[in-house]
Amino acid sequence: MDTNSTTHATVVVVTYNHADFIETCLRSSLAENPAKVIVVDTGSTDGTKDIVSEKFPDVELFTMAENRGYGAGNNVGVSSIDTEFTVILNPDTRVESGCFEALLEPLAEMKNRITTPKILTYDGKHINTCGNIDHFTGLGFTRGFYRPPMELSETERLSGLSGACFALRTELYREIGGFDEELFLYMEDVELSWRAALNDIEIRYIPDAIICHDYEDIQVPAKKIYHLERGRYYILRKYLNMKTTMMLLPSLLLTELLTTGFAVLSGTEGIRNKLRGMREGLTMDINTVKKDPQTVLSKLAVKIPEDQLTYSMLDLFGKKFANTVYKLNYSLLNV
Repeated sequence: MDTNSTTHATVVVVTYNHADFIETCLRSSLAENPAKVIVVDTGSTDGTKDIVSEKFPDVELFTMAENRGYGAGNNVGVSSIDTEFTVILNPDTRVESGCFEALLEPLAEMKNRITTPKILTYDGKHINTCGNIDHFTGLGFTRGFYRPPMELSETERLSGLSGACFALRTELYREIGGFDEELFLYMEDVELSWRAALNDIEIRYIPDAIICHDYEDIQVPAKKIYHLERGRYYILRKYLNMKTTMMLLPSLLLTELLTTGFAVLSGTEGIRNKLRGMREGLTMDINTVKKDPQTVLSKLAVKIPEDQLTYSMLDLFGKKFANTVYKLNYSLLNV
């Protein structure tokens, strides 16, 4: 790829009340010299749109009539792109020098590839995530959370991308259909990672590509449980057929115990949101995937991280036990 590869890329930033971050995000993105930066505003009321229109006349601003979610906003932005590459970027980020170039270079080597960067906390002192860990039961986790920023320094294939930032060929984004707009908030990057696996698209972590993200706490508030569980059930129903579901039943039931136990820790509101997410995820209309689920499952993580959302020795023991069950159950798939 030539030294001006970023001139073949468009950056898409979807905003909703990000006035505190959007100026830094856009200035740092424009410093990378992309062909174009598009901002899709999904109904901000805090002056975000005014900042973009007044301070960044070269940035294309799209305003959606209603907030249809992060995924839908990105789909709107990509629909107008005519460059070879697309970079999806959260608005509450700061792009470090050379990030886009590092993300784009590996895309010239392989069409079916998505690249995702090293994402640090906004102060740059810790890792937020280096790609994601997407588990075969539909769970999704950050990778390397709060470890020192110099760690995870090798490029590698991953089970999940981070929706905070990734890059791919624009044609590929359109071929696989972009984000699934049924997922309004959270889990849209997990679903996209499953779809990448289904289509034999490699997700590659690029440690030399660095952004900083406003992410300080890995905790999951009760309200978020609804979105996570709704999305998880939706993904499982979309990709798993009855035969595979029955084969994975021990793992799926165990995950129910883990997620229910976590919801209980959040009290009545956590339980209510868990049940609401379950009800909607199990009853909403879904266009199921017809391909063999093992194509997807072969590329997903078998083990869940034991150091995340762990509050006691009992939690740790439960996750170690779960990982043993997951490994044994997954082996039945012969993938």
